[in-house]
Amino acid sequence: MKPALMDYIWCPYCHGALTLAADAARDGEIETGNISCGDCGRTFPILRGIPRFIENIRSADDLRKVYADSFGHQWTTYNWLRDEDPYEFQTITDLTPQDLKGKSFLDAGCGGGRVARFVAPVAGAFFGMDFSIAVEKAAELCKDVPNAHFVQCDINYNPFKPEQFDIVHSHGVIHHTRDTKETFDKLPPLVKPGGILYVAVFRKTFEPLQWSDSVLRQTLNKLPISALDKVCDAMSYLNNIPRPAASVIKRFFWFSQQHTKEIRKCCLYDWYGPTYHHEHTVEEVINWFERAGFEHPKYINAWPYAPADEKYRVPTWKDSLRLGQLLGVIGTKVRRKSNFADTGTAAERTAIPSN
Repeated sequence: MKPALMDYIWCPYCHGALTLAADAARDGEIETGNISCGDCGRTFPILRGIPRFIENIRSADDLRKVYADSFGHQWTTYNWLRDEDPYEFQTITDLTPQDLKGKSFLDAGCGGGRVARFVAPVAGAFFGMDFSIAVEKAAELCKDVPNAHFVQCDINYNPFKPEQFDIVHSHGVIHHTRDTKETFDKLPPLVKPGGILYVAVFRKTFEPLQWSDSVLRQTLNKLPISALDKVCDAMSYLNNIPRPAASVIKRFFWFSQQHTKEIRKCCLYDWYGPTYHHEHTVEEVINWFERAGFEHPKYINAWPYAPADEKYRVPTWKDSLRLGQLLGVIGTKVRRKSNFADTGTAAERTAIPSN
C-alpha cells in the first residue's frame, strides 16, 4: 500500500478520519500494518500490501473466507489475459488513452486487473477495488506503476471519499451483488462533477429463456469450486459445435465461444459460479443514471465487436432472445451551476446520438 492512498479514503462505515500505522514496509510501500478509525474504533488490516476493508478479514488466514472466494478463484486461476483487451475497453467505453491521461480512474470491481494493467500506466492516478482476493493479482500486475492503488472492499461499503474521480468504471460487476440498483447507487457520489461514470450489466433476456438458463445455474453454483471447475472445463468444448447449431442451443443455456479454452472456462465460471445474477433493461439503467444526476446518459453495446449500426442502437424485444448479452451505459455527472458552460469533449461523446 502506498501512503498516498490515505488522502483518498475515510472509514467506510462512519466516514470518520483514518490513521495509518505501518508494521513493515519496503521501497516506500507498506506491506503490513493497520488503518484505524478514530470515531467508531474499527481497525482494518493491511495484509500483503493491500488494505482489507472487510469486517471478517483480520489475518492472512481469513483472506479466502469470504463469499466472493469464487471470484478470487476465477481471476487467479485461469489465464484470461488477452492482447485485445485494450481495444475492447476503448470500443465499449468510447474512452481513448488521451481521455485517460492525467485523470483519476476508479475501477469498481477490478478483479484480477484486466483493465488495471493497461489503464493504470496511462491514468494520472488509478484505484482498484474488489471484494475478492483477486485484487492481489491486480496489484501484482501493476506493481511497477507508481500511481496505482488497490483495496479489498465491498462496493457497498467502500472507503473512498466522494467526488474524487474523473472516471468511475464498473464492467460486469454490480449485477453479481445482492441488489444491483443498491450497489449502483454507491458509484455516482464518487464521481467528480463533470466526471464520467461507465457501468455494464447483463441485459434482460426473454423470461422463458431466463428460466431454462437459471435451472442449470442454480444447480452449478452450489457445487464446490473444484467440481464447478471440472464442469466448466467440460462445457468449454461446446465451442466445437457448428455455429448455426450453437446459436440455437445458446438460446436455452449459455456457453462461451471465446477463442481459447482458458478464456472460455473463465467466462463459463463467471456465468454459472456467482451467487447472484441479475439482468436489466437499457431503459432501467439509463433511468438510474438520470436520477443520479448524469446528463444525457448513452447506451453502448458492451459487445466490442457489435456491427457499427448496433453500437448505439437501443435493443428491441427481438434482441432479448439471446442469453449472455451485456449492456453498457456511460454518462457525465452534472456540474455545479457555476460550471455548467464547461462541458468539455467527454460530455459531447456521451450525448445520445440523433439517429
